[in-house]
Amino acid sequence: MTENPANSKLTFPTEADYTKRVERARAAMKESGIDVLALSSFDNHRFFTGLDGIASVRPIWFVLPQDGSPAFISPRIEAPEIRSQCSVPVAVEWVEWEEPAKTPMSFSAALAKHIGEVAPQARTIGVDFDSTSARNLDLVRDALGADRIRDVTDILREVRRRKDQATIDVVRRSADIAAHQFKASRDAVKPGVPEWKVALASRTAAMERAAEWWNGDENHSPLLQGIHVMGCGSIRSGRAHAVAAGRPMREGEVVQLCYCGRPFFGHGICFDRPLKVGSEPVSDDLRKIVDVARKAQEAALAKVRAGVTTGEVHAAAVAVIEGNGYGGAMQHRTGRGIGLSDPEFPEIKANDPTVLEAGMLLGIEPGVYVDGVGGARFGDTILVTETGYEPLTPLELGRDI
Repeated sequence: MTENPANSKLTFPTEADYTKRVERARAAMKESGIDVLALSSFDNHRFFTGLDGIASVRPIWFVLPQDGSPAFISPRIEAPEIRSQCSVPVAVEWVEWEEPAKTPMSFSAALAKHIGEVAPQARTIGVDFDSTSARNLDLVRDALGADRIRDVTDILREVRRRKDQATIDVVRRSADIAAHQFKASRDAVKPGVPEWKVALASRTAAMERAAEWWNGDENHSPLLQGIHVMGCGSIRSGRAHAVAAGRPMREGEVVQLCYCGRPFFGHGICFDRPLKVGSEPVSDDLRKIVDVARKAQEAALAKVRAGVTTGEVHAAAVAVIEGNGYGGAMQHRTGRGIGLSDPEFPEIKANDPTVLEAGMLLGIEPGVYVDGVGGARFGDTILVTETGYEPLTPLELGRDI
């Protein structure tokens, strides 16, 4: 992508977009008999309200009744951040000390208080089990009644399955950032340089580019958190999720680079490339691994279009890998959905029956890994169309090593 952040035509979620998402959720609630949603996932908070980047270990809840206005239940420490980032109000704050006003002293008490006020007749309360810890789920059940609580993970997956234009455009920005990361990594990769220095160059490039996209926004941070998946050499490149560490790169080997993360507004991306170190050629055995990994991704991509199942896409990659004698050399599925969760629905794996639809975002990333020789994978983010796909990451960047 060649977008210039200063004059980009890419859209960003608006209040109208969030309203449409809420209405889609309400339609799904009505169909499934859910009276109220109580959601703890930051991914769902971002999807429905635009709330992003809250540095909290305390539970925050987005409450959406079938009738009435959505609201947040928040610890007091996070309430100012919520108010600064989105228009959905904080209906109830909870604290960790006694106050004369009898303010709730736990999230479960605050949640029960609010739902009791806005939906006193609610019989079924939907909770996102996939993002709520077992302990917090027990507290919710105790406060609201176990017989009223229902898992809505699958319902929300359906609501978020097909991406709206605002989501797609945010992921385009993430793809642009990933391309900048790759170029910075490529410049940093040299014999004798430890992996962590390449990761530092990559993360710095990501934050600088994200800052350009945010363009001085005072309530959204371009800073990245977490680890950077990367491994070089015959052992570490053969571990799909090796984390950038202190091993120095050596002439003629491969470093496997992974930029799968959430570089912008919490929206994910898939972009993976193997990169040769130095000027000496790689071994014939390693060259074959790289070539087969590339061909496996190309076979999977060629299968993608609306109406095909994710299992069929996976099978296309596996056929190439097994056909070249690497039947036992896979460590992960062929891909997964891209969006606000990592991973997002669906999973591209064996026999999965999910039918692809136009508007889905996918990461296609089959890999080949052989102990003592090395590993490689090519990963890209694509938008499913009726007749195929549109690549959002730069498909040809880093294609040849």
